[in-house]
Amino acid sequence: MEMALTAETPQDGTRRFVLEMLGFNDAEKNLLTSTFRLTDRRPFAYVEAGNPAERTDIYLVNADNQQGLADIQARSPNVHAPAVFIGRRGTVADWPVVEKPIHWMRLFEQLDRQMADALHQRAQRMPAGWDGRTHRRAADRNLPPPAPEARLNESVLVVDDSATVRAFMRSKLAPFRFDVDFAETGEMAIDMAQAKHYTCIFLDILMPGMDGYQVCKRIKSSPATKGVALVMLSSKSSAFDKFRGSWAGCDAYLGKPVPEDELLATIARFLPSARRVAQSVLARAG
Repeated sequence: MEMALTAETPQDGTRRFVLEMLGFNDAEKNLLTSTFRLTDRRPFAYVEAGNPAERTDIYLVNADNQQGLADIQARSPNVHAPAVFIGRRGTVADWPVVEKPIHWMRLFEQLDRQMADALHQRAQRMPAGWDGRTHRRAADRNLPPPAPEARLNESVLVVDDSATVRAFMRSKLAPFRFDVDFAETGEMAIDMAQAKHYTCIFLDILMPGMDGYQVCKRIKSSPATKGVALVMLSSKSSAFDKFRGSWAGCDAYLGKPVPEDELLATIARFLPSARRVAQSVLARAG
């Protein structure tokens, strides 16, 4: 019997979706189900089914399991009910693949992206005479046509001249639905911080032009920006480097490459909207 996750629309603004898992053994399903419970307070959540007859919103498929591949082919995923694959294979049809070992934030990012697109596609199909409810998925009932993107949480600025680091931070922050901006220089970061309120700034130290220490001092000395949480990122992690960061006014210091558990702890500390999820994941990993 296939396992599904139920969709409902609570009052807290979270959208909950029916997710059907294909090609996973019982132990894998239990692990994934436990992980999905951590999404309960996110804008997009994936939770266990309360009604086995509920229509599927999105499929999660084990790309390394032949039965799972056969099952998903029979179900014919589409733009209204998409699929995400987990496995070591490079490409499966036209759907995204999250490679093993699974990074939970990458998985959430792909599920959210596919569901945002699906909601947008569903909102476009309004056949003549349709009442908007009949045969509609539970996640779509009694709601106005959804926007393609979920509501964003706190604003975050990532300042780093490395495209690789910016891409890494983008992938790690995306599941939390922060409003994330990027800057490549210290000068650009100061201008952006003056023009927009950020809850947290992740700041590289070694950059062309103004370095991170100087940027930190400027941001922390301005009445308009002194309240922002400033987290320094650096491949230099000696006691002296950390002292310089503290002296410049930074609130936390992360070494590169950034350890995922330390990044989660920092998110839990400075970004209230993500605190519960981040702390839960840390507790499971501990």
